[in-house]
Amino acid sequence: MKVVGQELPRVEILEKVTGQSVFGADVSPAGRVLHGKMVRSPHPHARITAVRTEGAERLPGVRAVVTAADLPPVHYGNFVRDEEYFARTKVRYVGDRIAAVAAVDEETAEEAARLIEVDYQVLPAVTSGPEAMAPEAPVIHEDHADYWAQPSVENRRGNVCGHKQIMRGDPERGFAEADRIFEHRFHVPMVHQTYIEPHTVLAQFDASGKATVWVPTQAQFPLRAAIAQILRMPMTKVRVIPTEIGGGFGGKISPTIEPAAVALARKARQPVRIVMTRGEDFQGSNPRHPFHLRYKTGVRLDGTITAREIELVLGTGYSAGSGVMISQGAAVRAPGPYRIPNLRIDSYCVYTNTPTCGAYRGPAGPQLTFASESQIDIIARELGIDPVEMRLRNAFEDGDETPAGARLEDVHARETLRKAADVMNERPRPAGENIGRGLAVAHWLVGGMASSAGVKLNEDGTIGILTGVVDLSGASTSLAQIAAEVLGVSLDDVHVRTADTDFAPHSTISAGSQALKSMGSAVLLAAREVKRQIQQVAADKLEADLGDLELDDNKVFVKGSPERAVSLREVGHLALEHERGPIVSTQSVSRLVPHPAVAAHAAEVAVDPETGHVRILRYVAVQDVGTAVNPLSVRGQIEGGVMQGLGQALSEACTFTDGKMDNPNLLDYKIFSALDAPAVETHLIQHPCASGPLGAKGVGEPPIIPPPAVIANAVADAVGVRIHDLPITPEKIVRALKARRQP
Repeated sequence: MKVVGQELPRVEILEKVTGQSVFGADVSPAGRVLHGKMVRSPHPHARITAVRTEGAERLPGVRAVVTAADLPPVHYGNFVRDEEYFARTKVRYVGDRIAAVAAVDEETAEEAARLIEVDYQVLPAVTSGPEAMAPEAPVIHEDHADYWAQPSVENRRGNVCGHKQIMRGDPERGFAEADRIFEHRFHVPMVHQTYIEPHTVLAQFDASGKATVWVPTQAQFPLRAAIAQILRMPMTKVRVIPTEIGGGFGGKISPTIEPAAVALARKARQPVRIVMTRGEDFQGSNPRHPFHLRYKTGVRLDGTITAREIELVLGTGYSAGSGVMISQGAAVRAPGPYRIPNLRIDSYCVYTNTPTCGAYRGPAGPQLTFASESQIDIIARELGIDPVEMRLRNAFEDGDETPAGARLEDVHARETLRKAADVMNERPRPAGENIGRGLAVAHWLVGGMASSAGVKLNEDGTIGILTGVVDLSGASTSLAQIAAEVLGVSLDDVHVRTADTDFAPHSTISAGSQALKSMGSAVLLAAREVKRQIQQVAADKLEADLGDLELDDNKVFVKGSPERAVSLREVGHLALEHERGPIVSTQSVSRLVPHPAVAAHAAEVAVDPETGHVRILRYVAVQDVGTAVNPLSVRGQIEGGVMQGLGQALSEACTFTDGKMDNPNLLDYKIFSALDAPAVETHLIQHPCASGPLGAKGVGEPPIIPPPAVIANAVADAVGVRIHDLPITPEKIVRALKARRQP
């Protein structure tokens, strides 16, 4: 291939580096824009006995105040309809939405928010999943049995909003056949996406009563549907325009401040902008789910796994959000990339008095892999088996099935794992004490969602692509490469336009490693149809059969007779007079079959036993990517995922006291910086995937998944202590070393 597979710069890079890109807070419509502020609960759990807005409404400069009384009594949610936008009778977390105000400037809006008086009857709160599951725990949603839920949401009771159980084989027999049985518990705390750009939105109404919403979002079509549902507006009266997005990682999918901005703009009859503070973003958005995990594994002395019993408790926050879906997906991926004949998996999605968690990059992946791969290392070392060999012995292959019974194809787990081990072992371990190596392997099931895309030939021979998918990480460039490859043009001849919900064909969300797979498949189909139409017009001009025509170098020519050719520019003009008309195609794809994308990582670390400081000496990331449409972009995705994963391994955690977050800022919440970041040795395993566009698999999710397990295993190898709860801080290492030295 001439274009696909090449390391090409991103098509929009000049707009980004010259500051021309328009982000959420940059939008400036005609007319004066009001400043919006949210009023939020200071309590994690309380009944609302009164809300008084008169003081705010009388304040000069205030143009609108909205509460639950201004909105229809709608319960919403994709999986369980358990959420009202503004709290009416009860708040369920610190930051729960009570009201919103719009004023002529930010200071007046802040003062108006302070003047809204709310009377509360404080209730007991629970902030962890196991605590919320206890029989004596206060019930967060007393009426949740009456909420609508999708049929797949099962076994709701108490604070459990979903329980997924998977049984495979005979676990009791599998444990009886084992020579050794190992059982361990692990904990992974809530962590936040920490994108650079906090949530922001601008909303305005036109004379016809139509709302236009400018917002940095990963999911413009689902967001439109949510706004329409919450405010009981037809979708034709809601237009969502996605701006450039300063990072998302799954945190900008669900509605946050957008319905409030629309409600304020409607009441004030002026445009309203709301920008979250960093503290609001930490406490009122969609962080990663905390997990409590129990793994019980039976093995033979040769390392063969005979059975696994897994219990997962996922704290989803005050509403189910995407937690039920993530909990169900976690049950399927919990055993890891291994062939295990006997399984029992119980995955609980549990309400807590904390922010509702969302689909942070690789949802549930780092949590599951930290537990599973830590235990695999423990077992291998206890049995005296090389950790790599134990993983190879049990790794799944083509033809194996997921715990849910789906057949796996395009599996390259063993090759990926061997490559990571071989690259790490190319260099000898440095001399000195307290240096260790760790390895982990993980997988992500990359499917695809319903998507549409349009491709057209312009009169000058250039190609236009119309899509509604938001470009977070180079997707537009890869889509352009796919079209250029099919139509025989250069990347410079292809223009990708991301349109809004009024003009774009329905598009998938930019999440789950499936944006390129889904939208790329639609673009591929549309480009192939445009190619056929081009050949149809050119065949008449060249007096040739359709099957004898090829496209390359911006022209159509007869196979074997390159001198018999017509340029795409000429075809573009001819089509306007041809019986078939202008050359354009819009194509759609439905949900695509998931295929496993495997990532194997290895690290070498030095641990200071006096301070517990962990220094990463080397980091190797190997990933099965199918066809790398743009290897430059793929490596960037992998390196970025590794850095996020290392932050979760070593420093990141949202901590709470009495239901209130202790560290809702980037000073106290420690993410990896350039000073912390090691160089990443990236290697791609490429085998074309049958269901991906030109063989591509999704690449965004897998690289964030292994790092916590890799670092845990490397630290254990270096100093001989095992940390079972993330992050692996110096304090935990020092305490573990002291405990080991005590008699």
